[in-house]
Amino acid sequence: MPVESVVGPVSCVLLEDSSLETQAACLDLLERLGVMTPLGEVRTDGWFQRIGQDISNFDQVCEVMGRRFLAYTIILGIRIRRITTDPRFPANTTVEFAVGDDQPQTLTMGELRIRIVQSLAHYKNPHPAPSLPLTPAGAAEFIGDYILLLASLFDLSLEQLVMSNLSKDEPRGVIGYISEGGFNFMDLRDFEEFIKQKIRRDLAGGTEEPFQLDLTAVDRARRAYADKDFDDVIATLEMWPGLLSILLRSPVARQLDDMQRAIIGEGLELLGAAFQERDRENWALELFRLGLQFVREGQTAGRLFFRLATLLEKEERFGEMIGLLRRALALGAPRDDVLPILGRCFLRQNHLVAAAGLLEHIAAQSNGSSRVEKDLAEVRERLADASITWDVPHRS
Repeated sequence: MPVESVVGPVSCVLLEDSSLETQAACLDLLERLGVMTPLGEVRTDGWFQRIGQDISNFDQVCEVMGRRFLAYTIILGIRIRRITTDPRFPANTTVEFAVGDDQPQTLTMGELRIRIVQSLAHYKNPHPAPSLPLTPAGAAEFIGDYILLLASLFDLSLEQLVMSNLSKDEPRGVIGYISEGGFNFMDLRDFEEFIKQKIRRDLAGGTEEPFQLDLTAVDRARRAYADKDFDDVIATLEMWPGLLSILLRSPVARQLDDMQRAIIGEGLELLGAAFQERDRENWALELFRLGLQFVREGQTAGRLFFRLATLLEKEERFGEMIGLLRRALALGAPRDDVLPILGRCFLRQNHLVAAAGLLEHIAAQSNGSSRVEKDLAEVRERLADASITWDVPHRS
């Protein structure tokens, strides 16, 4: 069996099963496959404290700037040249700094903090596909220096990296880490968003709710999707997957009411559909699945089951599609959309009698498209070859 077909399902088990025995078995298998490596050699725990030992006025600068903001400047390569404090009006404190070979600039402390957070929040690691078997050095390059350094600032000790998708175009990883809450696994991109949310809360003075979602963004995304402005849909909701993956594993998720769950499901449906329009179908598939973890009933769930099924058609996973489409029907997805695809699935799975009955029913209702007529002709031919006659009386 190809390694690629194993690592995805096993990585999903790591993310979903908190049993230590199961996790240990998964890690052992993934290490033998060459797609997992421990991160002890490249972990950066305590780097900021070690730097501070060589700076004479380190504690005073930390008191004025804030320990983590000073660390952020080091990560971004910002050189602090001078800090001018105003004891009477702290908001007037200014910082003279330089980046690389650029000329020195001066900003108020508040303005500098905003720029720092914006720079870190918009940073995107290219995630170059590592060579296998995975090594600590290859894992460090895949994770990126920023995340390696930032994780330490929030007392997150990185333990393992697992490659969960070996695609050269869109490689994915799962990070294992230790926090105050114990040992955890998280998709690396979700972990990056987790870190960025912590950085944003630093700017807000720690008062921001950790899982605050602007549910009104769905209204804006819905209008943008109706206007076929798919890039705007993505821009409006691009932060949601990371936040919701974290939310899903928190007690807050259990407190969501049905309306909130439906709005979250619709938001993920819109975002997935927009990515689908941009030919990023693997990511759309993950978003629809994430949506179904929040909403399992009602029309929103019906649409998500339907969209998930249609994405699987390109992979010819017709058996899985049948269950998804039946669930979509039960939840109110439009019959005119679902039944023709369901009939085709029956045909491809060699359920010829079921396919013939359903496709004949669609044709009898005058809802048959050219695709339905083509599928119906194929099933009739195959039934004839099998010496089975099929005659469904049409409605008068």
